[in-house]
Amino acid sequence: MGLALAVVSAVTFGLSGPFAKALTDAGWSANGAVLVRMGGAAAVLLVILALIRPGVLAAVRADGPALVLYGVLAVAGVQVAFFNALLYVPVAVALLLEFLGPILVLAWVWLVRRQRLGPRTLLGAVVALFGLSLVVQIWTGVELRWEGIAWGLAAAVCQASYFLVADRAGSATPPLVLAGVGMTIGTVVVALLGVAGVLPIVIDTAATGVLLAGVDVGWPLAATLLVLISSVIAYLAGVAAIARIGAPRGSLVALLEVVASAVASWLLLGQVPTPVQAVGGALILSGVAMTITSRRPARALETQISPVA
Repeated sequence: MGLALAVVSAVTFGLSGPFAKALTDAGWSANGAVLVRMGGAAAVLLVILALIRPGVLAAVRADGPALVLYGVLAVAGVQVAFFNALLYVPVAVALLLEFLGPILVLAWVWLVRRQRLGPRTLLGAVVALFGLSLVVQIWTGVELRWEGIAWGLAAAVCQASYFLVADRAGSATPPLVLAGVGMTIGTVVVALLGVAGVLPIVIDTAATGVLLAGVDVGWPLAATLLVLISSVIAYLAGVAAIARIGAPRGSLVALLEVVASAVASWLLLGQVPTPVQAVGGALILSGVAMTITSRRPARALETQISPVA
């Protein structure tokens, strides 16, 4: 079940690229799409929380700092850092830097939690990351600016926090509460950055030509898909998966997001992958398969180790 949820999370996160691009191609800013995505998801999750009432106040009292950290870093920080990286480096480079997050997760688990990782897991990580470099076609000889590298690495740190904080908070906070409260905090952070002028936010409700699979679906449908599929389902499935399989495996399975995004861009936007990208996708799948079929160490990956982690 944990692996199935992790795959669902990766695939639905991967769909966010085509959904958001349909909006930005129609005149929205990237940050505008991000704000609508997060704000809409926060509204949906808060309604669900109000109906189900899974002990929000108790979770906030028990793990308030983790909820704030999750909202600031894992929700808002990833997207702010990634889009700022795009100002200085190509998309492929920014994507590769962001997806160094799983390496940071493995390093944290090894050095801080003192949790042994099997050789098959480590080899799977190397194979998957090499496949990632092929999918994003990093080997183009482009000039890299230090500002873009710094923002990209910040995105990697924030992405790693998505897995580590969810893994850490899982013992005290239900997945629905973590996702709902975290999304709300992230929305507030991005909105404040927009008001302050740090993030340019353009939401064009008169936009036309919002194309998915060659059909003008209109911005309301594209935004709804971005909110419900690529945010609500993606975050809930991801948090629930991490609670079951732990941060190390969860972060490596998340590399499937790149493959899902490439396939979705092909089907919905007509962006046909190159043979090199197809090979890279196969390597990512192979690396993830090696990781999820590796033998668990004596101390299971999903075990919550220590509050300091």
